[in-house]
Amino acid sequence: MFRKTIIILALSAISAAAAAQNADSLAFVNASWEVTALPKGGEIRYASIPMFGSVQSVSVAVYPAKKFRTGIVEGEGMSMGETKVKKGHANHAMHTSVLAKAGKGKVAINGNYFNTKHFFPVCYTRIGKNVYGRTSSREASSRTNGAITISRNGHKVDIFTADTLKTDSVPEWYSVMAAGPVLVEDGVARYYTPDEVGTNGGFFNRRHPRSLVGYTVDAKGKTDKIYMVVIDGRFPGQGDGATIEECTKICTYLGLYEALNLDGGGSSTLWSKETGVVNYPYDNRTWDHEGERRVPNILIAR
Repeated sequence: MFRKTIIILALSAISAAAAAQNADSLAFVNASWEVTALPKGGEIRYASIPMFGSVQSVSVAVYPAKKFRTGIVEGEGMSMGETKVKKGHANHAMHTSVLAKAGKGKVAINGNYFNTKHFFPVCYTRIGKNVYGRTSSREASSRTNGAITISRNGHKVDIFTADTLKTDSVPEWYSVMAAGPVLVEDGVARYYTPDEVGTNGGFFNRRHPRSLVGYTVDAKGKTDKIYMVVIDGRFPGQGDGATIEECTKICTYLGLYEALNLDGGGSSTLWSKETGVVNYPYDNRTWDHEGERRVPNILIAR
């Protein structure tokens, strides 16, 4: 009888969890999305959604991969209008919107993790032959377990798990930006075990502002649409932020085939030429569009 009771309780818990997840996915899909059309078939979407027992403020940029050129803009040089790479990132870290305009972008999102004192990336970052950042051992052991790679023409991307301390594990694509954790790979959602999370529970399991990048594939398995996503956080009742697991779920609700977590917190910013800053960046602690943080690099679509 005791064993039977335990089985019934376990099945009830599983059923309740499944019902909650289904309710969250329906809330996401059926949300009142504000949509702004972009040239060449792109869109900016925004919605405030009651899900995960919280309020999720979600901004999404989506665009056809073949009609835009995705790339990386590095703050060194671009922000000051320079043509040669110089040392000293601190003078060149700029707001996502500034770097995007300097790079003549249509859409942009903040990039990977960086040293907040000196503003240099602490994750492997390469544009062509120029390497701007190396993955630190601390990053590799905590959250940076993957990368997004971009073809020379900017029409194809790939996201995968990699040890970016060893750059030979990163394919020789034109551009590479390491970050993490990987959220979806080859159509399979990644949910991290307590052993994998280790001492990084605050990063994985607490709600924070988050920035994500991912893509869908067409019937032939080729890159179809690129998604840049920002989830606002640290604004209770307006934008509560998301855990890494909740980010993965949002990626699955969007139908992403692969997805990667980028730098979050005060850095999280989504921008478009049509709308300006879309989300509510946290760095000024005010629920407006003015709170951008200086960052050393961004992902951009031209």
